[in-house]
Amino acid sequence: MDREEESICWQEIPACVSINQEAAQIEEIPVPECITDNPAFQYLCLNYWVLQVAWSNYRQHYGIKAHEGPEDILGEEIRVPLPSCAVSCIRAHFPPPGLEEDFVFEVFNLQLSN
Repeated sequence: MDREEESICWQEIPACVSINQEAAQIEEIPVPECITDNPAFQYLCLNYWVLQVAWSNYRQHYGIKAHEGPEDILGEEIRVPLPSCAVSCIRAHFPPPGLEEDFVFEVFNLQLSN
């Protein structure tokens, strides 16, 4: 990630640690070494059709028009930092069209309250 505030390790997010531990118990596997190794991440975050259904369901629930893009999901007031490994994995799996050197990603803007 380009900025320090964007460089969040999955191990710094208690929910990620918990879900990896839960996956190990349920799936009877060793605790995944990274959140991107969690079977749920593979099924839910990298499956095009699962994402399409989730987006459609979200649009229906919150009344978002079909032409509005995913950037409208959380809104300006709600931001959720993602682990940088997850961001990198998702970007690699779903690259924007065109040449890689032309990719421009918007910076995550986390405004912390005092």
